[in-house]
Amino acid sequence: MRKVMLICMLAMMASVASAAYVETFDNGSADWLYGYGTNYAQGTTTWNSTGGNLDGCISGASENLYAVWTYETAVYGDITGLTVTIDTKIADSASGNAQFYVGRDGTYYIGQSWDISQDTEWTTHSAVLNLANFTRWTQGGAGNESLAYVLAAPDDLGIFFGGHLATGSGDLYVDNYGFVPEPATLALLGLGGLLLRRNKKA
Repeated sequence: MRKVMLICMLAMMASVASAAYVETFDNGSADWLYGYGTNYAQGTTTWNSTGGNLDGCISGASENLYAVWTYETAVYGDITGLTVTIDTKIADSASGNAQFYVGRDGTYYIGQSWDISQDTEWTTHSAVLNLANFTRWTQGGAGNESLAYVLAAPDDLGIFFGGHLATGSGDLYVDNYGFVPEPATLALLGLGGLLLRRNKKA
């Protein structure tokens, strides 16, 4: 009985792990956009086949940058229980406080911010998708749905700089945006595998 329970637990955690997806931009920009000014005016997004944090990446000017985002979210699916991650790098001078955001049907949740001026080399940022790290952004839309509702089927994903737009004469490079299992899930999955092997030997 205990073995069956262990197998079921491993299957559940494995399903979470298999839901992970990371956009590497190795084959194109994948419908990602750079928006400028608080009206999200679309600017030029450049796809670079080299120079990323391995292979391809996307980039755009940092001056008045409001957000970097995508509406093509189906590939990510249900992101409940995962960790959002992104690699960023600046060229020349750029500054601003970036935040992860997730949205669905006009409801938006935002994470804690980081200063992009520190990302003079490729830097990985990540956050577990939970209420400890994400709060509802009341200025972002009229929706009032729960975080669980948004994570189940998001329709708007990316990073943004809020009312304090990014500044500078350089570019912001983005690579490896996606969702991966949180470290605790991976650790439990590994531990469960070891226990299962021990049970087989017993």
